[in-house]
Amino acid sequence: MMQIEIDNNEINGLQSRYLNKDQKFRGHYTGNKIKLLPFNTKLSGGTFDEDFKSFQGVIGELFRILNNKSQIELSDSAKNFKSELKRTILNNAEGKVQTENGEELKNILSSLYFDEDNGLVKFNIKTLSYMNFMSSNNVIREISKFLFEIFLNDDFGDSIFNEDTIGENLLNQLIIQCLPELPDAALKTNLSSYHNLFPGIKKQFLEDFQFLATHNALFLKHVEDFFKYYYFHYLSQAVLHFNDFGSVPVKIKPIYYTMDWETLSETRLKNHAIGWKKLSGLSDSIFAHVNTAELLNYIQIDGNSVGNYSNIAEEYAVLNPEEKQKFRERISEIISFYMDSIDLVSGSWEECKRMMDLDIATRNFTDPISKDIFSLWYTINYQFRNTKRENAEVKYAYGFYQFAKLNYTKYRGRLGNTTVLSQELLLLFTRICIGNEEKIRLRTLWDKMQDRGIAFDESTKLEIIRLFEKINLIEKKSDSGDAQYVKSTI
Repeated sequence: MMQIEIDNNEINGLQSRYLNKDQKFRGHYTGNKIKLLPFNTKLSGGTFDEDFKSFQGVIGELFRILNNKSQIELSDSAKNFKSELKRTILNNAEGKVQTENGEELKNILSSLYFDEDNGLVKFNIKTLSYMNFMSSNNVIREISKFLFEIFLNDDFGDSIFNEDTIGENLLNQLIIQCLPELPDAALKTNLSSYHNLFPGIKKQFLEDFQFLATHNALFLKHVEDFFKYYYFHYLSQAVLHFNDFGSVPVKIKPIYYTMDWETLSETRLKNHAIGWKKLSGLSDSIFAHVNTAELLNYIQIDGNSVGNYSNIAEEYAVLNPEEKQKFRERISEIISFYMDSIDLVSGSWEECKRMMDLDIATRNFTDPISKDIFSLWYTINYQFRNTKRENAEVKYAYGFYQFAKLNYTKYRGRLGNTTVLSQELLLLFTRICIGNEEKIRLRTLWDKMQDRGIAFDESTKLEIIRLFEKINLIEKKSDSGDAQYVKSTI
């Protein structure tokens, strides 16, 4: 018989974590039992908007993690980092080259290897580790750690991220030699890793990444776009997954996008199964979800934590009737502990239970364990809306909401914000979907886009086809739509 426990048959684990010495609720703690999302309540306020848009700092930190390196300390101000890095590289170059025209050399290198904002041009994979954040707040570094642990941990050796410099021209080699040495990263132990909700997304990511890794120029040009999209893809699927409460198997739910140059009607928008309106609405309560998962993982089966909602449903399904009853009792204990520990400012726990029962009736849960997970989530969510902690939930959700809004939405007047793709991102993923083939059927492209979480309605498909025809990517074998092919541009 399986052992189903809460911290060795005691609720003391919950009490010591959540209650102070006066037995009052001290606050919510996430990431101790299960780490799901790289957010906290400090990502709000617009501080990280530029980093959310450029993603260069995130990529720089990611590649430093991959190479076990840390950032060089050139300045106390992140705003001065680019200019100081440029000055360091140019001074190093002047010292390595025997010339009487040092300033002329630096001017030439400056025009070739640095952009108008003094940023180092990405001409070799080694340069990626030198990109820095716009903000000096270290909170945003957690996104890089998240990307590493979800997508790249244990799958690649250092060699794939250390492009050979032998084939580079002499000036490229000079700049690479003049990059300041990055210090080794401090050894960190006993830190929990992020729990991957979607192994299927990781599998698709690795397939796409392997393709990009063999096309160096394409990779360097779009490395931020690629990681940024997969970050959004994973987060948006997490938002949708949470709302299922383990009641359905995990699968990708494509989001409907229009192109950013399109006009959009209300009728079309209503026919989009999943768009920004649904995502933004569900994202409001993700802090309640991560706290629900955290509390549920005080329950153990045979000494192992129960995992995410889907894991819990799978574990529950194979239990015998007595074990199932015990499992549900443990969840009831957690709900009771939570209610008993928190004093509401408005509303009441009686009202919470009444409203929860009404909501459950509309959801038609077929499995009691999903209903129990929902009940715990509803209790936590009700608490956030009826105590002084409501602001914490808003700030936590900002990490998803603002990132998504800045990168994948467009304001359309009375229709509000809608999810959009840029032409550049469309062409990047078209190349990725075609892969190493010379061409694929147009209908195959739509299917492959959906595999990556991207769906288009028929009007958007026509817009895309017009674009492809304009840039000569469409090949027609006949007038039949099934005989249309999309050609690779690589």
